[in-house]
Amino acid sequence: MTMRLWPLALAAALAVPARGIAQNAPAAPPPPPPPLVKAQVDLGFVSTSGNTSVRTLNVAEQLVVNPAPWKFTQTFAIVDGYTAGVETANTLTAGLRADYAVSGRLRAYGLVDYTRNRFAGIARRFEEAAGLAYGALTGPATVLDFEAGAGRNEQTGVSGPSQSYWTGRLAGHLKLNFTSHAYFEQKVEDIADLQNTKNMLINTESALVAPVSGTVGLKLGYVVHFANEPQPGFKQTDTILSAGLQLVF
Repeated sequence: MTMRLWPLALAAALAVPARGIAQNAPAAPPPPPPPLVKAQVDLGFVSTSGNTSVRTLNVAEQLVVNPAPWKFTQTFAIVDGYTAGVETANTLTAGLRADYAVSGRLRAYGLVDYTRNRFAGIARRFEEAAGLAYGALTGPATVLDFEAGAGRNEQTGVSGPSQSYWTGRLAGHLKLNFTSHAYFEQKVEDIADLQNTKNMLINTESALVAPVSGTVGLKLGYVVHFANEPQPGFKQTDTILSAGLQLVF
């Protein structure tokens, strides 16, 4: 009987230290902090001649400085297009944003954006907003943010009077990281006039990036700007489809 039981006793003796080792195993190391400074430049250019004369240039850059718990972001983008020597597209946007980490997932933010789009009837528009952002998913494979805030818009049309109004702002940001350098990104922003509910701006930006080398990638982007009450004589929706290189420093 004793000879039959000794394998069970040996297994039990080995299981005790095994469980202790498993319980005392070190946890997975936390992800490294983001770099203090990160710069990104997107470049795209198309030029044709002969039967068709078209020239289009799009340049965008983003600079992020991350001295935790703060995060500062500066952006700039321009799209300029000519057809048969006549300018047919000219859009310029620039922005500054500051985020402060209140807790692990909750952030407070403030931003200022400038837009010029004469072909949509906008000579200049300033947007100021502040609010809270919540990180529902924080990666590393998936990032999902939701934002809510309020602000003020001041806008001048190319042929109309200036207007200013208080706004409510809702936004979302989704990023799917397939690898460390390949990803899909979707941004959505809804800016509502609190005095005139019919006056609404919706901006979306989609991007798909595939790496070419460590710091260079191919980027396909699609931007939509929708104004429910556009400037008189202009359409509600503008879209920009772009393809080019993305440089990360």
